[in-house]
Amino acid sequence: MPVELSGRALIFDQNGSILVLRRSERSRSNPGKWELPGGKPNPGESFEESVRREVLEETGFEIDIHHSAGTADQEVTGYHVVHVILIASIRSGGLALSNEHVEFRWVKIPELSLLDRADWFDQYSQVYLIGPVPSPDAA
Repeated sequence: MPVELSGRALIFDQNGSILVLRRSERSRSNPGKWELPGGKPNPGESFEESVRREVLEETGFEIDIHHSAGTADQEVTGYHVVHVILIASIRSGGLALSNEHVEFRWVKIPELSLLDRADWFDQYSQVYLIGPVPSPDAA
């Protein structure tokens, strides 16, 4: 199965909240689910360039990338996607969503558990941010 790489930006505001976007219901994968901004590189584009371009296209923000903050996997029909999450900060711009997303929120890490997250973002959140969701049998 072919593997594709996707870069995602974990952007914090001055209050420690994270920018999350809700996918359009027309999306092929994870319609209506919450995720981090970002996407796949175009041919000939570096990984960091692609993350900056995708974030600008999806949010209107120009960002600075600082370091990696983990990975998550996703199975899509016909291929496997590895999402590399990068800590980023806003350099300039104003929030303007693309047609790929219909809503944005700035949320604190504990609030992530209340969102209906994309499969890969759910996996990432449980491993790196909020921890596993306890089973109903755990007491």
